[in-house]
Amino acid sequence: MSKDFDVGALRFDEMDLSALLSPKEIFGRRTFRIWIKYYNRNLGYMDWVVQPSAEDWLDKADRTINIKQRLAVLENAVHLLPGDAQIWRRLLEEYKSQKRWKKAANMLEKIVGKRPDKGILNELLDVYVAMKSNEGVISVLKRFVKLTPGDIKTRIKLAEALEEGGKAKSAAEEYETVLNVKGISWKVRLSIYKRLGYLYAEMGENKKAISFYLKAEKSDNKDANIYYNLSYLYEKTHKDEKADFYLDKAVRLRSNDVEGRLKLARRLIKRGKSKKAQEYLSDILKENPNSLEAMLLMSQALDKKGEEEKLKKIYEKILLLDPKNETVIYNLGSLEYESGDLKSSLVHFKRYLESHQKDEEIHRVIFDICKKLKDPKEAFKQAQILVKLRPNEADAYQYIFDYLNDKGDYQGIIRVMKKGLEINPDQKDIRKYLVTAYLKAGDEKKAVEKIEEGLKTSPKDIDLLLLLARYQDKQKRIEDALKVYKRIIDISPDCGEAEDAYLRLRLKTVLKKDETTK
Repeated sequence: MSKDFDVGALRFDEMDLSALLSPKEIFGRRTFRIWIKYYNRNLGYMDWVVQPSAEDWLDKADRTINIKQRLAVLENAVHLLPGDAQIWRRLLEEYKSQKRWKKAANMLEKIVGKRPDKGILNELLDVYVAMKSNEGVISVLKRFVKLTPGDIKTRIKLAEALEEGGKAKSAAEEYETVLNVKGISWKVRLSIYKRLGYLYAEMGENKKAISFYLKAEKSDNKDANIYYNLSYLYEKTHKDEKADFYLDKAVRLRSNDVEGRLKLARRLIKRGKSKKAQEYLSDILKENPNSLEAMLLMSQALDKKGEEEKLKKIYEKILLLDPKNETVIYNLGSLEYESGDLKSSLVHFKRYLESHQKDEEIHRVIFDICKKLKDPKEAFKQAQILVKLRPNEADAYQYIFDYLNDKGDYQGIIRVMKKGLEINPDQKDIRKYLVTAYLKAGDEKKAVEKIEEGLKTSPKDIDLLLLLARYQDKQKRIEDALKVYKRIIDISPDCGEAEDAYLRLRLKTVLKKDETTK
């Protein structure tokens, strides 16, 4: 007999125990106490633990369509039958199929923790890879290495995982351990040299990086990347010649490397090796005649070597591609100016002037060109601009004076020179031009005022004294003129004009006195 369980039914028919349980109890675990009686006397008892078998659980899981419910069935089964390998394996596969990688990893970790096994470790590795857990992959590979320390492939995988996880130092240690293993193939060794070069470069240990790349280069002199990396590292360590040496090797292997050739050309020009730079630039221009950057660098190289005709041609090509390149426009103008082609030079400088209206030096050059080309109108225009931009430009004032003086425009001279003298009160020439203009315009009073103003600050100014003496001479103020001429002779005894005028006026005075006496 048993309470809550019709055990007596089993006395009459053979049946499944599940038939005596309610549906809720079938996939549970129940304990029933079975009493053995003789009439009403208890002879003894036994306890029955009733639960589904592993096969029952697996069958139920297979019949459960809903994935969440199926997973719950299997988890319950493992809980009730923790030691059953079939159910454990079935739950693990269910975790994997549902991509519940963390659950799967936990199950496998428990097994590996009790008994390290290569098969389980491989399975765990796959799970961590699926999880994209670099830390998990590293932990599994480390355990593999402990189990099989001579397994080179596994150690390389560990090094790669460490590298991917940003553990450069640890990765380098693993790679170097592999290098110490005897009998590894040259391909493996070469690959590790390259990886170590990269890792030490990443860590900033440039000397070590260089040493491994040099070892790699001995085994593979056709890999341009090795040379690029060596060039970069030597540049970082300020060994420019070696950097260029290896970059040269790299670009020879990469015929389409325009950037590398440009970089070499740029650095060679900087170091004064223009001829070698031209070789690289010529290679680029053969493939791409319209490479603007190559042409600009070629212009620098030609300029350094002083090859003016070639330089002109390259400048002209640049302007076809980049018509607004002001530097090239200016340089071409300068080149034409220096070579004597003033007309071409003027065209370029005027073009440059369009966007540099207040560039004093350009106006100065154009002024000079126009004078040489005998274009007085344009030269006069530039001289006027110059005295506004550069008020102390003596040549410009002289040209304005000569130009307007030839035209008899004395008022024009006066306007320019008055402003010039206000800004440059010590400029003797400007004062002289102004005085001359006043005299020629018939304004002797203003002329004398300006002369006297000048003599106050420069009492020994021969030019002003001569202007004053001439004016007095012309006005027949002989005594005043004689005094001034005498003053000039005292200051400058070699002044022939003053000496001649003085003698002439003295003679006139003497003759006049003689006539008066008679």
